[in-house]
Amino acid sequence: MNLTLLFFFPYTHVALRAVALLRLGAEFPSGLGGILFENHWLIWAALLLLGVAGLWQGINLQRAVVRNVGIGILSVLAIWITMAWLVVTPYERLVNANTAVVKAAARNNVPAIMHYVSRRAIFGRWNYAEIQSGLAVRLKMAHITDNIIRTMAVHIMKNQAVTRLVIWTSTRDYGPVVTVWRLVWLDHHRPGNWRIMEVDLLRINGHRERSDASIPMPR
Repeated sequence: MNLTLLFFFPYTHVALRAVALLRLGAEFPSGLGGILFENHWLIWAALLLLGVAGLWQGINLQRAVVRNVGIGILSVLAIWITMAWLVVTPYERLVNANTAVVKAAARNNVPAIMHYVSRRAIFGRWNYAEIQSGLAVRLKMAHITDNIIRTMAVHIMKNQAVTRLVIWTSTRDYGPVVTVWRLVWLDHHRPGNWRIMEVDLLRINGHRERSDASIPMPR
């Protein structure tokens, strides 16, 4: 690497990170976005092995066609992985948002949670302000030590989505707590802004909750 490349490398890295923030809007076809821009590790691993094998075989047997096929496979793979790294699909953004909310709860970080909550959101009988104050009180009382998503079901319909989460929570005062949540999301016109519109706590430690329940203490 010459001095010119050394000089420009930090700026190139910053530029790549900026491009990596390219977020597809919900109007982008989900099937196409999933194929082009989401992770496919098993397929990528298979293509890598196929490309390396073709390249190796072509060089050893001095067969240019086989060698070029291997190079072509590796080139396509490199472009595909780069695109998947640089672009974030609506599905990936939604999964990241759910994960961020759950992690923020483990850290008792109410502002980080509210970043993903719409001003028009409802949670049982609570509005936005009551969600914010109620979360602060409940999280402080629960003393969460760990928060893990066991399962996450995602259903996206254009710019709306529903996620169903089963969360295992370790608390200092109540022991382990398993909750089931239903979150309704809306992707705003500016891509990358999934926001929670409605929260439903469906079950807590196996007990079904009322449809208007907020955050009761574990039983």
